[in-house]
Amino acid sequence: MEFTEKKVMILVRSRPFGTIINFEGWRAAVGMFGMDHESFLMFMGDGVYALLKSMDVKHVMMFKNTYESFDGVLHASKRSLEERNISPDELFDGVEILDEDGVAKAFTENEVIITF
Repeated sequence: MEFTEKKVMILVRSRPFGTIINFEGWRAAVGMFGMDHESFLMFMGDGVYALLKSMDVKHVMMFKNTYESFDGVLHASKRSLEERNISPDELFDGVEILDEDGVAKAFTENEVIITF
């Protein structure tokens, strides 16, 4: 069986507090690079809370720094941010905010979607 590199979206929808599911999404995104897949990290729903500058959780910062060291870009749904009254200024630097069309394009361009 031959290995084929895939475009993999890691979709983080769970909040970063109360469960470890959000952190597992970060971990999976970093792991995709180690498996030679192209990782696309998207935050929607309550998952966008993990992108707040005020999020002082060492696990988030560790995975964020590692993900970015592989030239990974963090993506957030504009709609999810607006629904939670979160301003782009409150997010980590470098987060790419996608409108509805950008989110739809991300879903169609990635071959595999893993949800956390």
